[in-house]
Amino acid sequence: MKIKLIRISKNEWISFILTLIATLAGVLIAIWLTNSGIRNKEKEDTIKLLHTAKLILANTSEYSNNLNKTILEFEQDTVNYTKEKLESVKANNPIPYPDLLETIISNELISKNVSEYSHNSIYNNLINLRKLSQYETAEYYLKLLEEMMLNLDLEIELLKDEIDINELESIFELEKKLIEDKYSTKNIVVIKGD
Repeated sequence: MKIKLIRISKNEWISFILTLIATLAGVLIAIWLTNSGIRNKEKEDTIKLLHTAKLILANTSEYSNNLNKTILEFEQDTVNYTKEKLESVKANNPIPYPDLLETIISNELISKNVSEYSHNSIYNNLINLRKLSQYETAEYYLKLLEEMMLNLDLEIELLKDEIDINELESIFELEKKLIEDKYSTKNIVVIKGD
């Protein structure tokens, strides 16, 4: 058995190499477009989850605020509400903790796409919310809920490329001071991140 060598012309080699390069380039572009589409879909899904988280916080805040106002009114009404009756009302109507928010924030999609600044801030606030969900610290609890909603709004803007991370941090710190001025939160020790 003899092997016959085939002679390939220079033009055929050039054509083969150009076809190979074009094929590889096409495959790489297809992979890049697919990855880009996946990243965009992940961003959209992250934004949806953040909107859901914000809705949870808004509902928790509204309910907690109304509950706190009602308890404050009952405290003023010493005729109809004795100390024992007031304590019973508080025990049967605790300030709600946003458990679903913890689930959303621990979602891998959120962890992967949310800025480290916001992620740390939200986790620190969740720790503080857990220990402050009581009537004695309701003002601070409401303040933290409002700060977290602000943080989520800014993170959504970041994901939409409307702001960058430096703007997020500076706007958050500025707005946070305005929120702090609205609430009386003396004598409260909180956990802070880096």
